[in-house]
Formats: sequence, structure tokens, C-alpha cells
Amino acid sequence: MKKLIFGLSLLMVVSLFSCSDDDDPILQSDLNLVLNPPAKLKAPTFKNGTVTVTNVNSGEEISKDLYGFMLPTLNLEDGLYNFTVEAEVDYFTRDVDDKIIYATTGIRGFSENVEVTGGSFDLTIDLFEYRKNTSFVISEIFFSGTKTPEGKQYNDDKYFEIYNNTDKILYADDLCIAESELNTAQSLNEYTPDVRKEYTPVSSVYRIPGDGDDYPVEPGKSIIVCDVAIDHSAENANSFDLSIADFEWFDGADVDVDVPEVPNMEKIVSTSASVWGLHNRGFTSYVIFKMDDMAPEFNTDNAYHYQYTFVWGDFVKVMDFDAWKVPNNIIIDAVECSTVSDYEWKALDPSLDLTWTHAGDGDDARYGKCVKRKVSHKEGNRIVLLDTNNSEFDFIPTADPTPGIIEEE
Repeated sequence: MKKLIFGLSLLMVVSLFSCSDDDDPILQSDLNLVLNPPAKLKAPTFKNGTVTVTNVNSGEEISKDLYGFMLPTLNLEDGLYNFTVEAEVDYFTRDVDDKIIYATTGIRGFSENVEVTGGSFDLTIDLFEYRKNTSFVISEIFFSGTKTPEGKQYNDDKYFEIYNNTDKILYADDLCIAESELNTAQSLNEYTPDVRKEYTPVSSVYRIPGDGDDYPVEPGKSIIVCDVAIDHSAENANSFDLSIADFEWFDGADVDVDVPEVPNMEKIVSTSASVWGLHNRGFTSYVIFKMDDMAPEFNTDNAYHYQYTFVWGDFVKVMDFDAWKVPNNIIIDAVECSTVSDYEWKALDPSLDLTWTHAGDGDDARYGKCVKRKVSHKEGNRIVLLDTNNSEFDFIPTADPTPGIIEEE
């Protein structure tokens, strides 16, 4: 076994080898994996952790515990892999009185679609610090829509539910919801500039209005943001009542339906000239953040131009697109979505969401289903939802929607 040593970087060497009962040997490679810890952590000391290696093609997963910087040798054959590291470290910091203390924090690292081959392979993964959210969380996303009893697709009943996961009153004023520009089912060739470590590329941003204290949300309570705030079950027996919604996103009277009794969100930007319709197979992801006074400057200061190379057989073309970008450091919560059969890459940086969740698998099983955050525990009468920034763990996939109701499970 090899030792992991923290310094300016954390070095982890994995010896990969395998043997076969067949006459033809299976190719092998020695992988040199360098882990860079967060630079702001002073003299980190490893406590515990795991390294997980997933074969992308077969889905086979191997997870090993790490003890005292010790890494077991992993026996793997050449192939395409995802690597995930989760650990806890102790480090020196200062308290509110400026005294030096020893603290504990979580660190994570992720790298996907790594082709390990060639006999020797080097890979560097930047680790990031993980801390629990102390604000709003997205508790439900209903992006798939429903079908009518006649089998027709019904799209007007999509919604988000956003939950106050703290023990204090929070204000929804200036809270924004944004949809990712990047699609998790479409890995872009030669995508540049790749800003995901610092920004989240987005295609739409809608903001809750207010002066800062107009829309209080009590601890353990939620708000619903939807497309059309009516009782949809009156038009579609397979849908539900969204007349209880707190806000609508509204795209203009010429293309959208407005319910005057329900306040409208402010449309900040959108790449669509029509109604914002959440991707009904779940290939886009979502973030919430507070914009405060950024709105007038958002178009220019947050503009984002990118390109990638489209390849179809012998046809090759460089594609150019314009969108916007949100700084990762102001994002309050993020949920990455995809499907089991179509997932290609992460639209969000792993520091925002380590994995992803789904409703159905791009098939009819998605209709009438949502992604729903799990309950962690109760503090008195207040439900605390699970939030580890790891949606595969935090969410129930293909769940039954319950707008306005947080189930205790």
C-alpha cells in the first residue's frame, strides 16, 4: 500500500493490475493519482475517508476505506472510470476570538470519464471543502409534467418547492432560480471556455421580488414556485392543485398564462423567447442563489460566450452559443439532474453537487413523478431535510409529488 501525504498536494498512487483466465492478458495500467487539498486548509490531518472507482461501461463500483492516509491497492483493468474521494480532515484555524483552534471539515474530489490506459497514467483531482447548507434548499423539482387520461402530454403543472431548512426565519426576497445551460446528456467536444469550477453556465434566471423582508419563510416551511398557479386537476385528473403556489414565473401575456392573484417572479434573462419549460426528461440542472442588486448588471457582467465542436460522422462544425454565468460562491443550493441511460457528464461543478438524481429514465415512467429531497431527522416538530450536496444520496428519484406537503417518511 502507498501512503497519502498532505503538503502542497496530496499524493495517492494506485497500482492497477489484473489477470485473466483467458489466454489473452487483460491490459493494465499504473495510475498515479494526485489529490490537491483546498489551499486554505492549514496543516490538514487525515481522519477517515473512502475512495470509490466506478467503471463507466459496466457500472461496476469498488469502494475502499482510507485509514491514516493508507490506500489499499485496487485491482482494475484498463477502461473508462469515474473517481470519487470523500474524507474528513482536521486542520488549524482561528475562532471568533482569533485563537488558533483545531477544526474538522469534509473534503471531496471527483473526476469523470477518465480513460485509464497506456501502462502508466497520471491524473490530478482538486479537492474542495464541503460544508452543510444553512439556508434554503430545493426540496422538490417537478420537471416531467403529467399525461392526461387520454394520454396527451400536459406541461403547465411544473414547479419547484423551496424549503427553509434552518431554525430561523429566512426571506425569499431576491431569491433566484436558474436552469443550467449545459445538458448532462450531451458531453460537448472541445468545450471552451470551461468555467464550471468558478461559475455555473445558465440559460434562464427568474427572481422573487421584494425589498428584503416582504416574503418571510418560517423555519420548516416552504414556498412553491410554478409555471401556472391553478388547480390543474380540474383540467387534468392526473395532475394536482397548484393554486396554493406562492409565485409564478411569467414570460409575457403574448405567450404565457398569468394568474393575477399570485405574484410573478421577475424574468432576469432567458435564452428562450417562449415560455420557460423545464426539460421534461431532466437533462438540465438547477441552482438557487440571492442576486440582491445584481439585476441591472446581470446581462453584461454575467454574459458567457462558449463554443464546442459538433461531430456527426465525417461532419465537423464549431458551434458558438451565448448564455450567462452565475458565480459558484453565491449559489445557495444546487440539484443536478439526468437519466440513467443518457448521462454523459456533469453540468455543475462537483463542489455544488457531487452526483445527480432523476425521474424515470427518459421514458413514460417519468410522467407524474418528481425528484424529492429525503428527510434527515426532526428537531422538535421541525423536519430537517437531508443535504450533503450529493443528490444521489439526498434525493428520492422518481418520487410522487406532494406540493405544499413535506412528508415525514
